[in-house]
Amino acid sequence: MRGYILAVPEANAPGAISGDVGQRYRFSSADLNSNGTRAGHAVDFIVVDGEAREIYPVPGQAPVFSPAFSKAVRQRDWVAFYFNPNGRIGRRDYWTFGFLVLMIVNIVLGLIPGVNIIVFFVTAWCGLALGIKRCHDVNRSGWLNAVPYVLTPLSFLCASIGFLSSYSRHAIGVPALFSTLALLTGVATFGFWIWFIVQVLAKAGDAEPNRFGLPPIAPSA
Repeated sequence: MRGYILAVPEANAPGAISGDVGQRYRFSSADLNSNGTRAGHAVDFIVVDGEAREIYPVPGQAPVFSPAFSKAVRQRDWVAFYFNPNGRIGRRDYWTFGFLVLMIVNIVLGLIPGVNIIVFFVTAWCGLALGIKRCHDVNRSGWLNAVPYVLTPLSFLCASIGFLSSYSRHAIGVPALFSTLALLTGVATFGFWIWFIVQVLAKAGDAEPNRFGLPPIAPSA
């Protein structure tokens, strides 16, 4: 079978080949039979168990695209990257193209009246979708992203009830109770975020396929 290399293997990511029929195949550096093969080079290979094997460069054919462009190919579907919660993304992509980009968009466009509301909801969904895929990459449920959306309003509600009930002469003990609940839920929210950052957002993804799909082709280290 003929095709061309989309990405060469790296420390934490396999290589990828696009076959003539449009199907992508993963491969390791051990399957390359030429040290000079780079992204964009035309290759001949066989498929074993859904992966490319015995990969040889095709003589006399120039690279289809440059290595720099190959990175753009691997990330070409930006709409799916930001809006689709299915699949997996590596931590480098999350922090570079996800967190950093969304933060800049919020800072720049969030200052424009009328636009800032739309930007808030769009970036909120994008952040949620990216967080779900980051959970998937470490083989955890995307529902973990819902925890702050439950604890934060609950903490605010308890604090509000405690504050308002302090003005009532009949609500004996109620202010102290709800103030304590507000403090506990606030501490729980803070503790969850620390755990979530360490165990999900900053953690390297699974190197092998898990229940949420194949590991992302782009480096995740």
